Amino acid sequence: MIEIAKTEHGVIRVFAISRPMSEMARMLKKKPKKPLASTLLNHPVEDDDFELFALSDLTGVGLPQYLSDGYDVDRDAVRADRAKLEALDGYVLLLFSRVSNDADVMLDPVHDLTLIGSYAEPKALHATTPIAAQAAKPYSGMLPSPKAPGRSRAGSAMTALTVLLALLIIWWIL
Repeated sequence: MIEIAKTEHGVIRVFAISRPMSEMARMLKKKPKKPLASTLLNHPVEDDDFELFALSDLTGVGLPQYLSDGYDVDRDAVRADRAKLEALDGYVLLLFSRVSNDADVMLDPVHDLTLIGSYAEPKALHATTPIAAQAAKPYSGMLPSPKAPGRSRAGSAMTALTVLLALLIIWWIL
C-alpha cells in the first residue's frame, strides 16, 4: 500500500511495469493510457496525474536526465538512484502528487507495478511579493478603442452631388 496525503505536492513516483513490451503495446492499442494507468494503480487517475511511456522513447536522454531536465528533480537525488533508473527497461509510469488533490489516497497497485523511487520537484528558492503598481493590474494598459470618425453631412452631400452630376453627364452623352 502506498499512501499519498492530500497535502503532498511536487512529488513524482516512478514505477516500473513488469510486463513484456509487446504485451504493453498491445494493451495500449486496445485502450487509452488513462484507463490502463487506473487499472495498474487500482485507483482512478486523470490525464495530468501520470505519464505512461516506453523507456525506448527516451533513447539518447535516459530516465535520470528526463527527471532532472524535464521535471527539475534534484540531480543528487537522481544520482543516488541512477543505477536503478538506468537498469529499467520496458514501460514506466510516473505518478504525480496531484492525484491526491481532492483527498488522501491509498494505492494498492497490481503486482506488476514496482515503486522504484519518489522524487521531489524543487520549491521556489525565493518568495515573491505581489506587485502593487497600478500598471501591474489586469487590463490597466488597455486603451479604449478609438471611435471611427463620423461622416460629416457636407461630405456626404458633396459625394451624392458628384455621383448625380456624373450620371447626368453620362445620360446626356448617350
